[in-house]
Amino acid sequence: MTRLQRRFTGALLLGGLLTLLIPVAARTQGPSKMPWKIAFMRDKNIWLMNGDGSNQKQWKPTGNVAGKMSFSPDGRILAWSRQGEFTYKLPDGGGGGRRLYDIFQAEIDSTREAYWRWVTFNHGSRSPEFSPDGKRLLYSYDMSSNTVDAELPDFQIVHSLLDGSDMVKLARAGSKPGECQGMEPVWSPDGKSVAFTYFQRRANIGDGSRESPTKPIGLVVVPATGITASEEELDAQARLHADAGAPAWSPDGRWIAFVSTKTTDGGIYVVSPDLTKRNKILEKSDRMTPAQAPVSWTPDSQWIAFATVDGFIYLVAADGSGKTQRITSGGNDYMPTVSRR
Repeated sequence: MTRLQRRFTGALLLGGLLTLLIPVAARTQGPSKMPWKIAFMRDKNIWLMNGDGSNQKQWKPTGNVAGKMSFSPDGRILAWSRQGEFTYKLPDGGGGGRRLYDIFQAEIDSTREAYWRWVTFNHGSRSPEFSPDGKRLLYSYDMSSNTVDAELPDFQIVHSLLDGSDMVKLARAGSKPGECQGMEPVWSPDGKSVAFTYFQRRANIGDGSRESPTKPIGLVVVPATGITASEEELDAQARLHADAGAPAWSPDGRWIAFVSTKTTDGGIYVVSPDLTKRNKILEKSDRMTPAQAPVSWTPDSQWIAFATVDGFIYLVAADGSGKTQRITSGGNDYMPTVSRR
């Protein structure tokens, strides 16, 4: 073997050794090379951009987008909810008002600004999530939304076909109306489980209390076929991570991410699906405070997109290294949703 051949062989061996020594997290592709799309909300309209924040453009000028959005598994369709409102006056002089929500969807490549399809027409549905096979939508539905003088909301977890038909309520067998309330549901990647924020209705809302009519208890994970746990078991499970809201399941199925509601020691966390392991991904600070809103994973489960309270969208490494990259500079950007491919 010549001297040149020995040098070349040694370089190859050294390069291979260094590759083995570099942590896996350091070898994952960076945000600047992400090929997927991100939908987000700016001025209550839907905008699209590349995974690195480039090519930002307004997609649907609806003016009333509300809450999380969801890409279909093939990335061709986006589902979202829109907000309306109504006020009413009763014959005795009383009255009130409430917000209304319905879910819509449209193909991403549609160039028609006012083109979309209704999914629900019940005025109480929001926070859509496509099923892993793309055939159904999971969402929260206030089943009292069409009752004019309803004093209490009845948030239930339901799923339906993409046209809103064949609606299935994900509730415990034998449960009474108003029980098993939940919001912001997400499907596990294998479609076998559903995670959501478990809520409890306040029984004293009619006594003049100024408290919210619903109270979030925490994160629960239930079978997608139906809730088998008792109300007491759900309550106990939810209190394990009582600060968890708006969960997001990683595509590899290993973690559920959320923004903590704690005023101290807050930030972005991930927990295992059995709720036994918990890691902090990002520390809340004066410089960067995550908004109390849904986050979204990249398809490779390496990054989490989130918005800050001051309206910027960031990516944070899911390995807990704290590495972040800001990808918008509008100051009014929220609800990032990453396509699944």
